[in-house]
Amino acid sequence: MKPVPFKRWPAFAALGLVWGTTWVASDNLAKQVPPLLATAVRFLLAALLLLPLILLKRLKMPRGRTLWFLLMLAGAMIALPSVLLLWAQQHVESATVTVSFAAMPLIVALLTRGKAVPRSALQAAIVAVGAMVLVTGASLRISQAAGAAVVLLAVASIGASSLVARRELARLSPLVATAWLLGAAAPLLFLARLVLERGESAEWNGSAVGSVALLALASAAAYPAYFWLLQQLEAYQLATVQWVQPLVALAETAAFLRLRLSLSMIAGSVIALVCLRVVMRARPEDDDNVSLLGN
Repeated sequence: MKPVPFKRWPAFAALGLVWGTTWVASDNLAKQVPPLLATAVRFLLAALLLLPLILLKRLKMPRGRTLWFLLMLAGAMIALPSVLLLWAQQHVESATVTVSFAAMPLIVALLTRGKAVPRSALQAAIVAVGAMVLVTGASLRISQAAGAAVVLLAVASIGASSLVARRELARLSPLVATAWLLGAAAPLLFLARLVLERGESAEWNGSAVGSVALLALASAAAYPAYFWLLQQLEAYQLATVQWVQPLVALAETAAFLRLRLSLSMIAGSVIALVCLRVVMRARPEDDDNVSLLGN
């Protein structure tokens, strides 16, 4: 295992930037369209946007085992977590959700088999969760325990799916993987919407259409980058993008909405970035000499 090459960093940064920036469009869309319906439409459009490019490049389509894993991942990586989060967000604060997702690198590292995860990377993953508590000001109350547990279940489902995707989709074009994954997840979300959002109306005005179009474009760009990086990095390393997204959102909120950053927010952000660097550069052979706490 080698430190992440510099040429991987621009793609990683772009992924964090895109996913961290879409919160504005997501928040705007949620006020007008039920979340499962909005997500289904968004992913269906993203898959359709990628189709001409796939046909133009004449990329190989998945078959057999790979196709079955794509269909399974559509449920485990997207549809199931979306349903779980829909319920959980009614019972927990958004800060708790952010901190729970910050635990994804640690969860993925603990689920990793066949390769030793550097001790310093595990230490950094633990510290980063605490850093996100500082950034968000999250505080878990007993009344939120059930919701937090459901969020962690969603996080674990996505994390475990990333390990499966890294193993089973290694030879598949990221464009094809994205199109099939999002295209297969869309009907599952539509079905879930019929049960969980029955009777809820959608207001497809210009603002909602613009938001879903922007989110579809973001998905069509970000998910191929994600699957490409998943072929280049360890799954727990890529999961650290969950630390970048809230920092991007925080920076944009501070810049555009003039949010005053507290000392704890700044300190937590710095600690999270240090942890990110440690995870990306950690090697198992360094465990006997270096840890997050020093020699």
